[in-house]
Amino acid sequence: MERNKMPQNLLRCGLAVLLYLLAGIPVALAGSPQQQLLDTAQGFYSWTIEHGNEVSKLEPRIKDISGTSRFYLDTSTLDAYTARLMQSGYFAPDFPAAVSRYYKRYEAEFSGLGQETFDQLKHDGRGPMMETEDMDPFFCAQEYEYKNDFVSGMKIKSAKWRGQTATATVVSPYQWETKFLFTRVEKRWLISGFCVYK
Repeated sequence: MERNKMPQNLLRCGLAVLLYLLAGIPVALAGSPQQQLLDTAQGFYSWTIEHGNEVSKLEPRIKDISGTSRFYLDTSTLDAYTARLMQSGYFAPDFPAAVSRYYKRYEAEFSGLGQETFDQLKHDGRGPMMETEDMDPFFCAQEYEYKNDFVSGMKIKSAKWRGQTATATVVSPYQWETKFLFTRVEKRWLISGFCVYK
């Protein structure tokens, strides 16, 4: 009779261990498509904490033309910048096009400015001309000392799926919201756009 009770006891032990491991994980999210989106966003942010400084050095920047009031957007590092982001493994193949659209738009805008506008900007003092000059383009917020606890505290506020694409609003512990676009590549949800890169 004692032998017949053995499997039941093992089963109870196994269930107890499983419940312990799942403690703190919302049942609705565990293993769900919503959790998969959050895992991708958090994975990218964790990667950014480690590699963000080196990647930032490659970001296209506005440069002044010596001896004039003119400036331009230097996109000579755009391919290297995008390639470094892609190396993280968190981005879909269509993400480089989203990054390019953002910088090429400003490149065209600045090259189309007349001399009078450049002179006025120099006279008034030129503030940030692009969103990426005034914020951290990875976290889509003002500079902050980002840490792993900050990333682990992020949640999905809302998410929608449409075939092989999805959109999700990720909210930080400070209630900053960032909209992410995702594309399903094989079995993974990868980032195809976020922040200013859409």
